Amino acid sequence: MRSSSRSALFLATALLSGCSGGVASSPVASAPPEARKAPSIGPAVSEAEPKAATEPEGDAAPALAKSTGDADKAALAPDNRPRLGATGPFAYIYKKPEKKGLALGYIRMGTAVPLRDSKPVQGKGCPRGWYAVEPRGYACLDFVTTLNLQDPYYLALKDVAPTRDAVWYYRYAFSNGAPMYSRLPTREETAKEDYHFGPRGSFTQLAEWSKGHEELLMKEPIAATDPVPAIFADGKKHIPGGTRSPDQLIWRKIPNGSMVAIARAFEADGRTWLMTPDLMLVPADRVRQIRRSTFHGVDLGSGVELPLAWNRTKGMKPKYRKQDGKMVAFADAIPAKTWVQVTEDKVSEGGKTYLPVRGEPDTFVDLDDVTLSTAKKGLPSGVLPGQKWIEAKILPGTMTLYEGEKPVRASLFSPGKGGVPVKGLDNTKYATTQTGYFPIEWKDHVATMSNEKSEAKVLWFTDVPHIQYLRAPLAMHVAYWHEDFGNPKSAECVNVSPEDGHFLFNWTEPGLPEGWGAIRPGDGNGRSTPVIITAR
Repeated sequence: MRSSSRSALFLATALLSGCSGGVASSPVASAPPEARKAPSIGPAVSEAEPKAATEPEGDAAPALAKSTGDADKAALAPDNRPRLGATGPFAYIYKKPEKKGLALGYIRMGTAVPLRDSKPVQGKGCPRGWYAVEPRGYACLDFVTTLNLQDPYYLALKDVAPTRDAVWYYRYAFSNGAPMYSRLPTREETAKEDYHFGPRGSFTQLAEWSKGHEELLMKEPIAATDPVPAIFADGKKHIPGGTRSPDQLIWRKIPNGSMVAIARAFEADGRTWLMTPDLMLVPADRVRQIRRSTFHGVDLGSGVELPLAWNRTKGMKPKYRKQDGKMVAFADAIPAKTWVQVTEDKVSEGGKTYLPVRGEPDTFVDLDDVTLSTAKKGLPSGVLPGQKWIEAKILPGTMTLYEGEKPVRASLFSPGKGGVPVKGLDNTKYATTQTGYFPIEWKDHVATMSNEKSEAKVLWFTDVPHIQYLRAPLAMHVAYWHEDFGNPKSAECVNVSPEDGHFLFNWTEPGLPEGWGAIRPGDGNGRSTPVIITAR
């Protein structure tokens, strides 16, 4: 899928149902910076406490001082560097002070990047001046950026922006067909909504293609957990800003099957309302909350080594012991979406093949019940000694991360539901994941995905975290709408779980600089981590 960014330098073509139902804001290496445009529907707020935090943003943001002796002497010192904030999607960062060539990255709305110099630099296409950002590049001071980090509209966006490192930045919901309001509607306006959108709380089963998108839907209504945001107090929108006028009550209609990010959930006039990361409102009784997936891979080493046998089904699988010359199943089963360590010493019995479970004497798994993560011998072509790289195998649905020849993490992913690609047939049309060698070409911290080239109107997936484009529209990205990893599920992309996507994003190179919402490898940003996709 393609990421929905306004001037998507790397907008990838996403698959509606496959690239996990949506595409992110990925700049395609061959596309000019302003070539394709797609809208952004902001994020929603996460409930989970981030695992780690980057430095806060703003004029008073503290920076950890370098230790000059004992660790307990280290102190927090004020960070007084000037910063450039973004008030719209997306504020692109260029190598030189001109909108020319491929962008190095961008600043996401509600976040700010530290500046190398507080004085502007004159350059083409930016009358108010270009600013040198850390650690490299230039961003334009224009209608989507600001130097005033106390601006009320910027602060409202910042309050719900993904400014800290976390697995989950927002909660998400599945639209049953809902309006997206620019302010709270009056009772008279709500009556018109009911006429146009039908009974509240209704649910329409979509076609077979959407089945995977509905697996995690919760029937319980979304509760109001937050106070009314100041921006929407008394039913009015008090803080001006952005490109969406409150005079246009319904900014857009969210089609059945599209996803919405939830930043705040509050009660007003007897109804629960959801605020999105771009400060829009959606009635909670016209969407269903998506349960959070808990699946994740495993770090290798410290007693966990390949090969691993995964139960990639949704049910339990048995283990076996040999009794009276026969393999007999016993109750110590393998739970769904989990693994056991095995050896490669195959045992044949009764026309079936079994693998010994490592560390459990006389215990076996049926090879037909599992899918294997195995270590590759030797470095593939194009990978340097010690370099990070990723191997993804379509048929077993396994993914293994390497540092040189050493496997460091194993997991499951969901490839295209069309199976192994057929030469000459379009991957997007037939929902197949391309095979080959793919250096990561663009990394998006959080972006909305859709397969539509302009403003998404048919189907989109809001604020997908941790997207990495391989060769747009092919992306390796989080699928927060299902957890059937290991099985074909996507329209084309490499679907990973939220926890795995978070790990991958922070593990692959290059890393995301402070304040950046996306990054392109090369041009000083660092080398790219290659992903190698094979059939088996």
